[in-house]
Amino acid sequence: MSSYLSRKDTALYLTNAGISISKTTLARMAMNGEGPKYIILRQKAYYKPEWLDEWLSKFQPSPSAIEHMARMGGENV
Repeated sequence: MSSYLSRKDTALYLTNAGISISKTTLARMAMNGEGPKYIILRQKAYYKPEWLDEWLSKFQPSPSAIEHMARMGGENV
């Protein structure tokens, strides 16, 4: 069985993959029907690494996200 990552661990996973993102941003994306696939267990969101990898392979940052990452010093803009 695959392990699940909490939102905090997911934010770290994605940041290590080059997409600087916070757990708050992940929550906002989920509320808007965006972002990586997740499940709710005991009222908390969890993500599988393979779901994150699939989302990363299709990730297209918006122009405002690119601008924000550039201001924050993101290397993978």
